[in-house]
Amino acid sequence: MRLLRKTGLQLLKNWIDLVQKYRVAVILVAVISAVSAFHYTVNNIGMDSDTKDLLSEDLQWQKLDRAYERHFPQYLDNVLVVVEADTPDQAMDAARALYDEFGRGEDSISGVYYPYALEIIRQSSLLFLNTGELQDLADNLAAIQPFLSKLTEDQTLRGLFDMLSDAIDAMEDGEEIDIEPLLRQINTAITSVEDNKPFRVSWQHLMRGEETEKDVYREYIVLQPELNYSKLFPVATAIEKIRERIKQAHLSGIGARVNLTGSAMLAHEEMKSVTRGTGIALGLALLVVTVIMWLGLGSVRLVIASLLTLITGLIFTAGFATAAIGNLNLISVAFAVLYIGLGVDFAIHYCLRYRELLANDMDKHDAIDESSLNTGRSLFLCTMTTAIGFFAFVPTDYDGVAELGLISGVGMFISLIVTMTLLPALLSLLPLKKPVQMRSPGLPLPRRIGAFPLTHARSVRWTALLLSVLALAAATQIRFDYNTLNLQNADNESVITFKSLLSDPDTSPWRGVIVAQGRDDAQRTMTQLEALPVVEDVIWLEDFIPGNQPEKLAIIEEMNLLLFGLPQPGEVSSNITTGEQYDAVREFNDRLGQTPLLETEPVMNRLHRDLSAYVDNLEQMGADERARSLETLSESILASLPGRLQTLRESLQAVAVSVEDLPQQIVRRWRSDEDGYLLEIMPVENLMDNGAMRRFVKEIQKRDERLIGAPVVTLEASDAVVGAFAQAFLYAFAVIALFLFIVLKHKRDAIYILTPLTMAAVFTASATVLLDMPFNFANIIALPLLLGIGVDSGIHILHRYRTALPAHKNILATSTARAVVVSALTTMGSIGNLAFSHHTGTASMGKLLTLGIAVTLICMLIILPSLLARENRSQ
Repeated sequence: MRLLRKTGLQLLKNWIDLVQKYRVAVILVAVISAVSAFHYTVNNIGMDSDTKDLLSEDLQWQKLDRAYERHFPQYLDNVLVVVEADTPDQAMDAARALYDEFGRGEDSISGVYYPYALEIIRQSSLLFLNTGELQDLADNLAAIQPFLSKLTEDQTLRGLFDMLSDAIDAMEDGEEIDIEPLLRQINTAITSVEDNKPFRVSWQHLMRGEETEKDVYREYIVLQPELNYSKLFPVATAIEKIRERIKQAHLSGIGARVNLTGSAMLAHEEMKSVTRGTGIALGLALLVVTVIMWLGLGSVRLVIASLLTLITGLIFTAGFATAAIGNLNLISVAFAVLYIGLGVDFAIHYCLRYRELLANDMDKHDAIDESSLNTGRSLFLCTMTTAIGFFAFVPTDYDGVAELGLISGVGMFISLIVTMTLLPALLSLLPLKKPVQMRSPGLPLPRRIGAFPLTHARSVRWTALLLSVLALAAATQIRFDYNTLNLQNADNESVITFKSLLSDPDTSPWRGVIVAQGRDDAQRTMTQLEALPVVEDVIWLEDFIPGNQPEKLAIIEEMNLLLFGLPQPGEVSSNITTGEQYDAVREFNDRLGQTPLLETEPVMNRLHRDLSAYVDNLEQMGADERARSLETLSESILASLPGRLQTLRESLQAVAVSVEDLPQQIVRRWRSDEDGYLLEIMPVENLMDNGAMRRFVKEIQKRDERLIGAPVVTLEASDAVVGAFAQAFLYAFAVIALFLFIVLKHKRDAIYILTPLTMAAVFTASATVLLDMPFNFANIIALPLLLGIGVDSGIHILHRYRTALPAHKNILATSTARAVVVSALTTMGSIGNLAFSHHTGTASMGKLLTLGIAVTLICMLIILPSLLARENRSQ
């Protein structure tokens, strides 16, 4: 081993001498190679933003998910258009207008699914009511049939108020007619017009004798956009077209709101959140790193040389990634952040040692030789240990991190080569003047504070041990937040909409899915699942077949005979002048004032009071203002009526429905060509709660291992990620420990390095618990970087301690300690700004890295010197 060390040092000295001798040629070759690598990378690297490719396809749940995708590909990467309105009428009218707009054909939208636009669904709508509800509807329509017929002939304010006048006449004659719901709606419409607030009467509720019960009514349209995964935003073009179609539908006149969500939309907005402000963040990070390096190195030329070395190494690493991997994914793209965080350390340690030697009157050539030899061995050890940490992720099932580990591991060797080649050449060429002698090459701390870990070493060790025990107890409570929605910007439209849907079991997009083989298997499985307490309902193809059809069809036939005389749309009168509208309102108000029913009907009395005030206001208005007000009132009361009458006419054409009658657009979404029946399992609880999600998945998996769907993918993926990182982190730690024991001359030095590193890990883990900062899919990537920084810092300090410890034996008063701090600060400065990202996951990564680096730095600068203090006393 000693012979290998001597041989290695001699080879390194010969190499550095060669680099200095041919420094111009070395720099030219580096520049030409970097330009070529940059050109190759820009023209050949791809981006795979499909999150399904991040984990190994060999995992059992991945196989189930792929099988599900094969059976029902139309459920993948959809944009869910959520139409919201205050009444079901408005929601349905808006959804139908949107469906017609989307159906015009668009290259970027390959599929549109809205079941209520299908003729068979519209005709069968009454069959989906239970028998009691249908009979109540029939009775209600029978009671209002004479008045409804008159209104349908003249769908204007004139026809409306004529109808109500007839109804009041009948009530005065003793007939029992309930017009209170309509009167309340009209009264609300009048006050809304007066207050300039939007409102529409729900004729669907009135016809069914219902009161509005929900705060919002929703309709859903599922779009299949065309995706291009070679682009950073695969669905951007399609979303742009979708928004254009929404604008062209002019839904503001209907009073509906439209939001977009769904898997494709969530992924799109997440990517936008990740990349938003990236240019500013990178520029700010570069500025912060440059300032910290200038303060730490004390030389602009050294900063320039370090940055050029860093950028060159990054370009070469990107070129390797392009050649070895080809397509970066959402995880492996982080190699650049990791490289900057670790690669800059090499240059900083080298340059600070070089500066220290120059300040001690050493010749520049000799200073470069000595810096290379002095830091070369520690940099080599850092490269090996950090690369081991990254390579440990390669055999895991987390393909995204495996690729990241390969790229970053090789990147560490690239960084070493560039640092020991280009940096000496640049320093040899730069006309660097002798730097001013620093008061202390180490940390700018008062002597007592700087020597504290040495003078109070015993107290530091025991305090660290006690805190480690307490921290270990807290660290047992660390958790992993596997809810991917919590990683995204909570202000994103898709996230807000998705969470709103999740809060209601009837609308939850997160559902369990089982693909049953054949109808018998589907029925048997459905019966078993419906008995589980975590299951609200199970939906399958035959839910589109209404029950008790003969009895319901008989009721519908009676309704059809009763309403046979309703005029068709072409027979409807809708022409009315402003004067006629005003006369209709005024005459109806006079009619209300004459009826004795005002004394017994409080709703009618209130309407008369508000309508009188409205008429008085109309009289004081100008012609144009009066026309606008009356038109607004007409729209508020009658705009939804034609759609409901048309829906009623279509539903009265109902016929018996069987599976064979269902259109292929529905059948294909529930039964595959391979006779696979899709079962959608609705949860009882809100799956935004991690505990509820785990209960839902695990309880169903006990009954049927074929369960798949978003909750399963989310849960199983998180378990796979946690397992992969735990496995890789333990392997990396073990291999690094073994490597240090083998290569370090003093075997106890491995313990000296690993002890504060282990304590730092425990302290960081406990801090995540105390600060409620759970691990997630994003910030868990910080672990290899924290491991690498910790090991590197320990190696540099131990190497300096063994090779060039000052006479005062205070390791913190050396350029090495200064380099450790500057390196940590540059990493925090470059990566810590991620904490301010709009993307919650990225922000959590920045926070965890900043916390972990700070804790690791403290442990290496306080605990490690206190351990070494024991040797100082024995020497």
